[in-house]
Amino acid sequence: YSVSAADIRSAKRNSAVAAARRTAIYVIREITGMSMEDIGKEVGGRDHSTIVYAIQKVESRMEKEPSFKGMVSDIVKNISES
Repeated sequence: YSVSAADIRSAKRNSAVAAARRTAIYVIREITGMSMEDIGKEVGGRDHSTIVYAIQKVESRMEKEPSFKGMVSDIVKNISES
């Protein structure tokens, strides 16, 4: 995504940052199993409902786009193996 960690935690809402943030939220949830509230704190103090929405958006996109699903699965796999 070419987006910095600072941008993911920021209030920026442009499409590139928002997509990267949603994907990061999904990956964090998959790998750590953290609560929605804790993930929200990590990504700039967002509300838990925002985290739920982000995860739903990523899951929906993964159902519609096999290439996106493969990319996200690769990210999760690579981080989990580290």
